[in-house]
Amino acid sequence: MPLKLIENLQKLGFTGNEAKTYSALVLLKQARASEIAENAGVPRSKIYRTLRGMEKKGYVRIIKGEPTLFCCVQPVELIFRIRADFMLSLNETVIELNALSPASNGFSQGNLQKVKARF
Repeated sequence: MPLKLIENLQKLGFTGNEAKTYSALVLLKQARASEIAENAGVPRSKIYRTLRGMEKKGYVRIIKGEPTLFCCVQPVELIFRIRADFMLSLNETVIELNALSPASNGFSQGNLQKVKARF
């Protein structure tokens, strides 16, 4: 996996193992946990915990069966979800900061619209 990709995913909130796992799944499309661990360079002892955590975050889907398979959410969907979550957090933060001291800060809906336009 390109180191820059792993670093960028970590900047978006992925752990190191999650970034490696997601990248491997993009390449593999769907695979068993052992295949993912091997391709991602994640220890087998950590891959199930990593995959289940990623499923809870909505980054991975588990395909029940024998064997159990895993697939990733499509990159476009993942980026859309991360962006939407970030914008929601940003909006909530602006509201909370304004509530602390509404008269003295520079956060306004107009300024927030400028920030949104950059995304």
